Parts: sequence; structure tokens; C-alpha cells
Amino acid sequence: MNRAADREQKRGVAAGGEAGDGVETAPASGGLLVLVEPPDAEDGPGRFVLAAEGTRLARLLEGPLHLVTWPEGADLDLEALATAAAGLAERTRPAAVLLADTDTGRQLAPMIACRLGSGCVTACSDVLVRDPAAPAGRAGRPVCMTPGRERTLVFVKPVYGGGLEQEIEPLHDTIPVVALDLTGMDAPETGAAALPVAGVLQVDVTPTPRVPRVRRLEMIRPDPRSVDLVHARRIVTAGAGSAGDALLAAVGELAELLEGSVGATRPVVDDGRLPKERLIGQTGRTVAPDLYVALGLSGSPHHLAGVKRAERILAINKDGSAPIFHFSDVGYVADLEMVLPALVKKIKEWRDASGGPDDSG
Repeated sequence: MNRAADREQKRGVAAGGEAGDGVETAPASGGLLVLVEPPDAEDGPGRFVLAAEGTRLARLLEGPLHLVTWPEGADLDLEALATAAAGLAERTRPAAVLLADTDTGRQLAPMIACRLGSGCVTACSDVLVRDPAAPAGRAGRPVCMTPGRERTLVFVKPVYGGGLEQEIEPLHDTIPVVALDLTGMDAPETGAAALPVAGVLQVDVTPTPRVPRVRRLEMIRPDPRSVDLVHARRIVTAGAGSAGDALLAAVGELAELLEGSVGATRPVVDDGRLPKERLIGQTGRTVAPDLYVALGLSGSPHHLAGVKRAERILAINKDGSAPIFHFSDVGYVADLEMVLPALVKKIKEWRDASGGPDDSG
């Protein structure tokens, strides 16, 4: 689902104006400064999504769009990049500085905000553009905008594990810094055309000979057994059909073999089989893993609300009419008491034969 298109439909906003296609140094207001990561970064394809989102917002703001990136394959100096971005923001005075909510973006956002004397919002799920004088529509969103009138940015951030959304408005005369979560947002059909080369300013991020204030010694991967489910790449969830003592142990073993985390449905948590922080659903965690394995759960609407952003869903249930099969990419009708121990055994045999799991998938 294209989140940007869904936002436009909900807002019903009519906007005019065109985004500028170059980086200006003259004072400006109402536009956006967007930092797009180079193709070799952790979220290289997301640069097109971020550029398209920046273009859409700049048009609504009726201001220029400033795209900034850094050389591909550079030995990144975050302090130099943050200083350069803050300096450009002070000269152009955009309505906001926009980054992708990646590891790099989450580090840069507070560094840039500190240099600007403003605040930052990470894990932002949506950005709204409001005309304060326009009549309010559904959920307080404007139904129209008046050309030439100053707009107000509102940043939407999930809270309480994704169960609620908080709207954040920046202080007047400040330049907020926002790390936008691009999960579920489709890349533009135009592809690379969404990122005009002529409109991108590259900044020098080569580390200086001085000793940096911050040095990365090593990257320690989080332990899947204790990491917050919001950040888990793979999740194996136990439903009521897999909450028996023997099967629950197998669920944990399967999660460990897949280097994933264990999730739970409401009945499993209410019975005290797994702690509440493992709960996934409307009253628990909202997750977006690469792989979601649903074992013995029916797929109630309350639970599915927490997994709708999963990349792939694999379900096993002995009830062929379980609703989970309508939302899964792959589904098997089988008895977990027979299948799960055999699956664990097969994965162990494959691991022993190949020398270990492949982390690429």
C-alpha cells in the first residue's frame, strides 16, 4: 500500500506551487531541506521515497526543495555532516529538515537539531501540512488550502507501541529536524527521475586529522531474545494453539534457530505463558519484521492490527478456515504437534550441514 497516496486521500488537500530544483543559498522560508543517503547506504532505495515525499511536502508548503547528500562510499564524519546541514539550514531557513529514519538518520537528527537550537522527532510516521485558517475536516485535517498563505507542519509519531498517534507541532521560528519512517511507503514509478542530479548538493564528509569526539569501536547486534519487538527483524509468535508446554519450548527453539524474537497473542499472555512485553496487537506492540511466523493463532482483528506492516507472513494452523490465512503470504494447514518438532529438526540438520544460518534472508 502506498502510504503517501493514502495520506492524500484522507486529507483531501488541494495545493499549488512548485518545488525548486536547486539548492539555494539565499534566505528562503517555507521549503524543505532533505538529506538523502547515497546508494551504498543501509537504505539506498529509500532515497527515492524520501525525495518524492520531500517534493510532495515542498509543493504543499509552496516553497523550494533543497536536496543534500554525501559522496558514495565516503568515510562518513557525522559531525562534519551535521555541521554542514545545520549551516545550510540556517542560510535557507526551511520549514523543516527531513531525513530517513535509518541508523544514520537517527544519529544525525539530534546532532543537527542541537546545532540549530531546535528539537527533533525520530520514528515519525507522517507529516501533515495545515492551513491554520482553513476549515477543519475529519480528524482535524484541513479540507482545503488558500494559495499564498503560511502553512503549519504537524509531525505524527506512534506512541504506546503503536497503539496511539501523537501530533507534534514545532515552536514558532524554529527549524525542526525529522527522521521519517519510510516503512510501507512505495518508491515512485519514475525511479531515479525522482532524484534530479542537478538539484542535489554533495557535502564534504571526509574526516579531518583531528581526533573525533565520537568514534565507533564496533557494532554489537541486539540479542533477539531481549530486543524490543518493534526492532525485531524476524518474529515467531505463539498463539493459543501453540501455547502448550512442549510446543511453547519448540516455538522458542525455532525463534532462536531463525535468530528471531518470540511474540505472543493475548490469550497466551493472559494465561501467564509469556510476559506482556511479548504481546503483539492493538493493545501490545505494532511490529514490522522482514519475516513473521504465526503459529497456532487464528488471526483476530486485534492481533492483525499489530502485524499489518510485516514484509512476509508465514502461518501454520490446523484450522483451514482461520482468518490468518487471508493475510498470510504462505499458509499451511497442519497439526503443530507434528510439524513444529520436525521443522526444528530439519533446520538443525541444515545448520549443521551448512555451517550456520544465512542472515541475508
